[in-house]
Amino acid sequence: MTLKIEPERLAAELAADADVIRSLRENGDIPTIVRPVDVRFVGGRGQIEAFQTAIAGTDWQVLQVVALNEIDWACDVQREQTTDEATLRSLTEDALRLEAEWGVRYDGWGTVAMR
Repeated sequence: MTLKIEPERLAAELAADADVIRSLRENGDIPTIVRPVDVRFVGGRGQIEAFQTAIAGTDWQVLQVVALNEIDWACDVQREQTTDEATLRSLTEDALRLEAEWGVRYDGWGTVAMR
């Protein structure tokens, strides 16, 4: 079963991605270099614990799980990839599918410029 991503949500995330991509390029990033890209998901403790267990053994590596406050927890994950626009779009689409599947909130991605 393929989960549908809401077009408006995808468009908003891709617009945010464009800003990050622009910043990377302005800092001399070479998009073909494979490097770690970090992604954050936020949810209740139970949601994050289930998500962390489910994502183990995939191409994502769990970096940490932290309490943000009394209600919200974050799960920071990472995968190795390039920063070309097509690959980053795929990352965002994958993250939004995980969000829909596990009831967590995708909170964006980040990486450093590689030269």
